[in-house]
Amino acid sequence: MFLSADVGMSITILLEITVFGIINFYAFKYSQDNIKKRIWAGVIFLLLTPIILFGTLYFVLLFDKGMGWGAFVVTLIATGLYIINGIIVLLSSFYLYFKKSK
Repeated sequence: MFLSADVGMSITILLEITVFGIINFYAFKYSQDNIKKRIWAGVIFLLLTPIILFGTLYFVLLFDKGMGWGAFVVTLIATGLYIINGIIVLLSSFYLYFKKSK
């Protein structure tokens, strides 16, 4: 009745990639050439990081029957990608700011 750990981890990784892609698409689509929107997109990305952390940890722990190290590693990688992407969005807003000020 329950899914195996491999199938559960695969579903989790596919879900993470999908959510990451959708949020990233909308963050860049709606903030094109607008510095204030891009800054808010980066801040929102960084503020969503704890939700991604606990959501991923809870979802992965459903499938991890061991000591939880696999869940920790998957959660750490996914959360790290969200943090790095939020920083990149903020840095791109600074790039737009200095590009327009010339």
